[in-house]
Amino acid sequence: MLVGVGAAAFAAGVGVGGVVGRLTAKARPHRRKPGLAPRTPEAFQLRGREDAVVIVDPLSTGARLAIEAQNRGYKLVRALSSDFPERLLSTVPEACKNLEWDVTIVNTGDVTDTVREIRALNYHIVAILIGCESGVEFFDELTEVMPGFPTNGTKMSAARRDKYLMGESVRSAGLRAVKQQECRAWHSDAANFVASLGVQETDTNGAWCVLKPTKSAGTDGVFISKCAAEARDCFDKILGAANVFGEANQTVLVQEFLKGKEYVVDSVSLEGDHKCVAIWEYDKRPVNGAQFVYYGMRLYQSEDGARESKMVEYVHAVLNALGVRHGPTHAEVMWLDGEDAPCLVEVGSRPHGGEGTFIEMVEPIIGYSQVSVMLDAFCDKQYRFKRLPLRPAQFAGASLEVDFVSTQEGILAGYPLLPQVKKLASFKGLEIKVTPGCHLEKTVDFLTTPGCAMLVHKDRRIVEEDRLWLERMQDEGKFYALQDPALVRARNAGFREGFMSPHRQISE
Repeated sequence: MLVGVGAAAFAAGVGVGGVVGRLTAKARPHRRKPGLAPRTPEAFQLRGREDAVVIVDPLSTGARLAIEAQNRGYKLVRALSSDFPERLLSTVPEACKNLEWDVTIVNTGDVTDTVREIRALNYHIVAILIGCESGVEFFDELTEVMPGFPTNGTKMSAARRDKYLMGESVRSAGLRAVKQQECRAWHSDAANFVASLGVQETDTNGAWCVLKPTKSAGTDGVFISKCAAEARDCFDKILGAANVFGEANQTVLVQEFLKGKEYVVDSVSLEGDHKCVAIWEYDKRPVNGAQFVYYGMRLYQSEDGARESKMVEYVHAVLNALGVRHGPTHAEVMWLDGEDAPCLVEVGSRPHGGEGTFIEMVEPIIGYSQVSVMLDAFCDKQYRFKRLPLRPAQFAGASLEVDFVSTQEGILAGYPLLPQVKKLASFKGLEIKVTPGCHLEKTVDFLTTPGCAMLVHKDRRIVEEDRLWLERMQDEGKFYALQDPALVRARNAGFREGFMSPHRQISE
């Protein structure tokens, strides 16, 4: 949920004395909607200060958001919700490797300290934006306390992050919600609920269930269980384990298994006006013993637009139920086969993740992306947001992300087919996460995906042909070249004996 105010849209400027977003003594506010600073000439007196945006937890797409803001001429302030390890902060999309921050502020546990540091900066703060799921709650606190910036507030902040509270809030609003229970123990807690869903002890022909951390992102720690015995094993794997953000799982969320096709509805909201900016269709399959492995996603549209219309109407009602009035959201919904209607899986009050590769995929087809709309709405071109349709218009061509899925494991020597990949007719870009010399793991979730290729073309058939070739090369074991384990051991032994220079050593 991005939030912020544009220098040309809302008066969130640094006034006399460097106060962020606060009116000068001469300014008299008109009656405005809650959370927005009034438009007055005095509030736009920037006193020569450079414009800057604050981005909370700029990881994954948050780093791409920072690059786009920098390209528009803004200085960058990084606000971290916690003291993240440097290895995590340095793991950014390839396009952001040279990203440099003008200021970094780390949350001390008292949001007023962060506010004080931001207000002391010699910048005109134009917007405060959310970059990643880990910062959602801190972002709500910060924008609620900062004067002059629109905010969703903290009243429903927990429901926008905690998947159990989220589902119950949606149900309370009269919307279709997944059957679920938050559990702290298997016996007499999770076991009883699993039985109530019709899941059999060992027979896999009955109902299925889903187990996941109450707080996390992506497919981290998500399991499908076809019987109670499987569910018990999965429960033990989740409880107490660290999620993708390093937080220990205090509870496990047990849900009914929703049968259908999964979609993602990306939106940006401003003053309660929700605009869908893209709809994606997920391709998830079981592989390497894992149930939910991303094989890719495609920009979605149907022939008549009926399904998109229902999904957008439903998701925007969900946003209202969760108190979202401002910012980006990433809502995963299941189109239920038996009900011909959508049901929420979960919604993130932040941008679409996945390293922000969707930007290159969607802009050539639709003409804008969630990131560009965020910056338009909250930084400098609010009129563009106002002119957007409720959802994207019918488009020509196709856009597809093919996530690499490795069934091999070892030290990666290289990607021998990358030259051919780059020559594909629909090739748009690459994101390589595992580089030669590093350990290639079998892909079991998004974090163990070696990388992905973005395919975009006016002809849908060409995109589909290129996708099938990429998958076939991986299935046939031709996509990854692995080093001989014996050679690795010999080289490392040579280094230890002093016969080789340190940079030649290879990890086993």
